Amino acid sequence: MSLIDGLRQLTDDALEYVEQITASELVSVEIVLIDVQETATLHINNKITLQEGSHNPDARILMTKTVFNNILAGKADFGALIGRSKYSEKRPIDFEIINTIKTNQLMSTLYTLMTFFFTPRKPKIKKLNRSLAGEAHGAHPIPLVYSDGLRSGWYTINEGETLNESGEKDPYPQIFVIIKGRGKAQIGDTRVTLEPDSAVYIPVNASHSVTALETMQLLWLAWNTPII
Repeated sequence: MSLIDGLRQLTDDALEYVEQITASELVSVEIVLIDVQETATLHINNKITLQEGSHNPDARILMTKTVFNNILAGKADFGALIGRSKYSEKRPIDFEIINTIKTNQLMSTLYTLMTFFFTPRKPKIKKLNRSLAGEAHGAHPIPLVYSDGLRSGWYTINEGETLNESGEKDPYPQIFVIIKGRGKAQIGDTRVTLEPDSAVYIPVNASHSVTALETMQLLWLAWNTPII
């Protein structure tokens, strides 16, 4: 399938979610399939329109045709492939901001595209399994919802791996909800045991890490989060 036809399919799939995607000010995002030189532009304001080729983009999303086709087929997760621990890291999908004046709006648009546009079919259903998960923070996430004030994701942590091994600190509250597996969490100076059907709250600016004693699955939620 060509890029423009695939984007038309995704646009049709997203019609019921268009209020969550649209922006108050026009944003133009160029989609580039880097290995076959196919390009199209999404124009997003009170609706989503498509143009073949590059048309004054504010930002650019880059991937290969195989990655794009796998997203359309439900064999890859857009958020898992673009997510990273640091902006400088290289991932199968890259995002470039061209118009830096619109940085906050562009990041907000990226989050809504990740959540509602690049999840194919309707209603939107994400498969949560290790084969679709990405690589970030020492574990394997699938982003669920990212927006101004809220972030959430599903994580697999393989036995022996540590999520946030460096003891990351964040200026917003968080919670880990343990679905499967046992582990240990280091929260500030306190070490606690994690088991299924439990939740641990992370205070603002507290260092935190999770080490899996066996393969774990958990939900991560953070709130009062900034766009960037």
